[in-house]
Amino acid sequence: MKKQWVNLLLILLVIGLAGCTSRQSQKKWVNSTTPTIFVHGYVSSSRAEDSMVVAARKAGVTDTVVQAQVKSDGHVTLHGPSIKGKRNPIVQVNLQNNRSTDMAEGGRYIRNVVWKLKKEDGIKTINLVGHSMGNTDNFAFLNDYGQEQGMPRLKKQVVLAGAGMTGAPVNNQVFQRMLTHLQDLKNNYPHAQVLNIMGNKGGGTDGRIDNRSSRSIKQMLGDRPASYRQVVIHGAKAQHSKLHENPRVFKLINQFLWGK
Repeated sequence: MKKQWVNLLLILLVIGLAGCTSRQSQKKWVNSTTPTIFVHGYVSSSRAEDSMVVAARKAGVTDTVVQAQVKSDGHVTLHGPSIKGKRNPIVQVNLQNNRSTDMAEGGRYIRNVVWKLKKEDGIKTINLVGHSMGNTDNFAFLNDYGQEQGMPRLKKQVVLAGAGMTGAPVNNQVFQRMLTHLQDLKNNYPHAQVLNIMGNKGGGTDGRIDNRSSRSIKQMLGDRPASYRQVVIHGAKAQHSKLHENPRVFKLINQFLWGK
């Protein structure tokens, strides 16, 4: 009997310590119902978002993660729990048509995700995180639909390995489409906070996007952002497709989006 009581006390102690650790980690972060929407890049999938999302969960940011599957025709299906009233929920977008360079189409995909969340969960604000061409989709959404009546308001945006209008970001075709489609973004961009993270593995490039192109995002947004910060990551893990696996990037994103 004595041994059973000892075992019970040990179990209760472990549970208590785990609860205490969880509460302490949560004290570091805001308590918000604003969903953060992660958008992957060209020829990629929501798997590219996994490490960033796992890092946020391990840090105690949230316990609610939802998958948003977007068909090529723009139809959105949500998989997972309702995010309504949940603490710092995360939505991982997976685009079936992950080879599109049509910015009007990409913007419409993100618009449909946001509108689906508004309809089902009543969201009023959003955060956006994009990697590579996912940023172009996010910018097209904000340019084309950001001022649409009833559209949830952007609070914060993370641009990871993104390109601006200086130099060809992915290829000349994409560059030319940016020049035409996003030329008025600085007049349409919402009054939101922006964190621009770029990689320099050597020679001023992440191996795919020139840092000069990433820096030109500031000019592309003009004076519209409420705040703007850019950070350059150096080293082997600053390579374009490794940035979303970089622990320093995790910390920057977590602190910017959810830090108190």
